[in-house]
Parts: sequence; structure tokens; C-alpha cells
Amino acid sequence: MKKLLLSAALALVATLSLTSCGSDQAPRADGPVDLSTVTLKVGDQKAISIEVLLKAAGQLENLPYKLEFSTFTAGLPLVEAASAGGIDLAQTGNTPPIFGAAAKADVKVVGALAATGKGDAILVGKDAPISSVAELKGKRVAVFKGSSANALLLLALGRNGLTLKDIEPVYLSPGDGYTALKRGDVQAWATWDPYTAIAEQESGARQIIAADTVSNGNNFWVSGNKALGDAGKAQAIEDFLRRYAAATTWSQQNVAEWSAEYAELTQISPAAAQVTWTRSIKEPIALTDAIVASEQQIADAFTDAKAIPGKVDFAKFVDRRFQK
Repeated sequence: MKKLLLSAALALVATLSLTSCGSDQAPRADGPVDLSTVTLKVGDQKAISIEVLLKAAGQLENLPYKLEFSTFTAGLPLVEAASAGGIDLAQTGNTPPIFGAAAKADVKVVGALAATGKGDAILVGKDAPISSVAELKGKRVAVFKGSSANALLLLALGRNGLTLKDIEPVYLSPGDGYTALKRGDVQAWATWDPYTAIAEQESGARQIIAADTVSNGNNFWVSGNKALGDAGKAQAIEDFLRRYAAATTWSQQNVAEWSAEYAELTQISPAAAQVTWTRSIKEPIALTDAIVASEQQIADAFTDAKAIPGKVDFAKFVDRRFQK
């Protein structure tokens, strides 16, 4: 997995060109855009479940454009797909856009969402003799490279005077990371909800730290520059973001109903779903200078750790045209 992700990053560096800082103005159409001719391609993942939420909240009804969802394992592949034009829009954690920026991906961050960060955690087994981050020194720790959990691990280690060189990172997908923790192939696993909640509920895994103590818990909407340069797709994205915001409000007001539907549609336990959407609801927020600065701090931490090539100027990858 590590080689695959590194190869993907190198491929992006070699083949993608960084556009200049995106305009905050949507492209102008010569006349009215017929949205019925537009197909908006949205990348999804189980941890975020955009399609499931929109369906549960009734926000997929009366769409003026066509909508296609495709599912990915995590945020970094979503950024890569958006850069390549395979999808138009995706929601990721706080770290995939940074790795994309480092690889000069052809994307922009077009929206932000706040989350508590309490569901992003470093877990150990129920009976593991580890109770603190400091005790991870010399241990094998599973994590998905380029994920928000990767940032949590890096920052948590730094808080305890350690670096990634002081542990043995094992770069695995979320599913493989959970399996490795249960088998004892790794001594800890950095991950995010619903995987955190699933492991806690199913196997009694314990948190030794959560992201709310060391990092922002923000998520981001990422769009490919090709999609942003298309007037029809840009209008569809704007409408889609409004629908998602409405769906989020619905989920906050109907946590029990939403958790039950999420459990059924994603086939995880009702208990894990309830925990996930009690602590990990993602609420749209303004893409402010403070948010950008917070991301820059995370990017600088990865640069200092030599975990990404060069220094990232995160602000150059921000497009605020959809901010109200």
C-alpha cells in the first residue's frame, strides 16, 4: 500500500500541473445553463456516506442535473480522481488536500466542514499494555497514508517528543488496519469514524488519543479545476453543496433516525452508527482565513517530517466562489 500511494503521489507530481490560485468567481456562461444536460460525478466513501445521508434526508429528489456516485476507500484516492477528472467533487478529511497540493494536483478546496475530531483516534487492543502515545515508541502502528489519521499520528507523536522514525508505520487501508490490530500484527491503529466506533463496539479497542486534542477535525470539499471551469458543473456543485448542508441540518435534528438508516444502508451495527453520528457529524462552515491557516500548520508539520515533497502553500489551493 505504501508503495502504491507513493507511486501515485510521484505520478501526480510528474503529470499534473498546478494552476494559479483559482478565481473566486464562478465561470460565466454565455446564456442560461441547461442543468438537465449536466452530470455531476461525486466521489464518496463509507466513512462519509454522502449518498446515504442525502437519500435519508430527501435531498436527492427533484435534482435539476444528473448525479453519479462512486465509492473510494479514503480521501487521498478521491483527490487523485478529482485531479484526473474522474470525479468532479469529493469530501475528504483535513490531510488528503495537503498531499494533493504537495503533488501539484489539479484541484481546489471549495468548502469546509467542522467536526469534533473525537472519532479520529489512535486505538489499541482491549487488553493492550499501552495507555499513552509515548508508549508507541518502537511499536508498529497501522495508518492510511495521507489520511487525517496520518496527521493525527504525526502530531500526537510530536506532542510527545517523538517522530514517525520512532515508530514503525504500517500503511494499510482502514479494513486491513482493523484486521492487523485484532491479529496483533500491529500494536496500534490510527483511524477515523465509523472505523473507530466499529472497533470500539466490536472488539473493545481503546482510544489512547483523539484528534480533538491535537488537530483540527475539519473536512473539506475538493473539486477538480476542470469541473470548476465548466459553468454547468459549477452551478451543479453550488446546488449540491446547498443540499448537503440541508441534509446535515436534518441529521442533527434526527440523530436516532439517521443513525438507524446509516446502520442499515452501510451494514454496520446500530451501536457503532449511533456513536459515529453522535460525535462525528460534519457541519458546513465558512472557508475562512483561520481555517486555511490551520491547514497550513498541518502541511508544515508534514513538510518538516519530510513526509511530503517540498513546502505547500495551502491558500493557493483554495477557491471561495461558493462561500456565502
